[in-house]
Amino acid sequence: MKTFILDPISEDALAYARTRLDVVAWDEEHIFHAEEAEAVIVRTYRMDRTNIDRMPKLRIIAKHGVGVDNIDIPYACSKGICVINTPTANSNSVAELIIGLILDCAHKITASHLACMKGLERNQPMFLSGYEITGKRLGLIGLGNIGRIVGRRLKAGFDMDVLGYDPFVTKEQCNAAGFAFTETPDEIYRSCDIISVSVPLTEGTRDMIGRDALAKMKPSSILINAARGGVVDEVALVEALKENRIFGAAVDAFVEEPVPKNHRLFSCGNFVGTPHNGANTADALTRMGTEAVDEIVRFERGEATRTRLGT
Repeated sequence: MKTFILDPISEDALAYARTRLDVVAWDEEHIFHAEEAEAVIVRTYRMDRTNIDRMPKLRIIAKHGVGVDNIDIPYACSKGICVINTPTANSNSVAELIIGLILDCAHKITASHLACMKGLERNQPMFLSGYEITGKRLGLIGLGNIGRIVGRRLKAGFDMDVLGYDPFVTKEQCNAAGFAFTETPDEIYRSCDIISVSVPLTEGTRDMIGRDALAKMKPSSILINAARGGVVDEVALVEALKENRIFGAAVDAFVEEPVPKNHRLFSCGNFVGTPHNGANTADALTRMGTEAVDEIVRFERGEATRTRLGT
């Protein structure tokens, strides 16, 4: 199957693709002959109506990753095009980043690094005093693969009390994962020291963490968003951080990406930002690429794909 890989992928995944598919890579001149594509693999490349219509032979779109904001799924499905993603391939890497960001905020690691670069008159200044996360309460908003990994590891490794919220997960499922359950996120806002958001961006989740939610949080709260930009109201978060209404926050997913260097959040000393980097590990990149290839091969053989979106 003629497969156009429209964004850079790992060298290992590209080599794997070449052994199984007729590949045109992102850096080859033939990539401009999009009308020949029967399959595409995309990371951030926009598969909107215009680009889909440029590919009359297209039969399958494979998302290298989880989020499909860059794909017009209803339009693709209306044209009989299969859309798949790789929902678990990057879960471990993103979960590890979330845990790293939690520790960074709680112990002020990045803030300490920047303070050292500027010069300090003494060690252990009080403005760099953090707190232990051991035994604290963790709130998970979203109990998909990533949320569950974060919860299990922080419960096992740091003896954290874990409270979960997800409208698509039952109390029994949440309890089976080892977490307490709440039917609304309000209890998480009010009672948790660490709050990690792992939800897709939809009309229902856009700005769900806004002024009202932030106002309910404890002064010791740390907020982590490694999901999608737009889930957290960035203006409201700046206000809460500057007024020290919460202890700190870290964001790996911004409304505007790539994140501009003068973004207002970087003016907050209790903030850490990363460039949507959670899945950017050699391990995850290889898994996402090879799993996307495997799905195209299954489709070509007439076998059921492991995922199929929009149907």
